[in-house]
Amino acid sequence: MMELQEEITSFVDNELRDPGIILQMNRLIHSDCLIRDEYLVQYKIKQLLKNRFAYCKLPNRVYDKILINLKKGTIN
Repeated sequence: MMELQEEITSFVDNELRDPGIILQMNRLIHSDCLIRDEYLVQYKIKQLLKNRFAYCKLPNRVYDKILINLKKGTIN
C-alpha cells in the first residue's frame, strides 16, 4: 500500500513519466473509491499549499542548507 501511496503522490506532483503507469493510475483513481479519496486529499492539499504560499519567499539560509546537503548527498 505504501508503494501505491508514493505513486499517487508522484501522480499528483506530475512526476510520473511512464505512460503505462500514468494510465494505470488514472484507471485506479476512476475505479477505486479509496484510491480516488487518497488522490483527492493529496491534490487538494497540494493546491491549498500552492495558493497559500504562492507569494512567500523561503529564507536564503534554507536554500543554502538544501544545496549543502544535496552536494553531500544527504537531506536532513
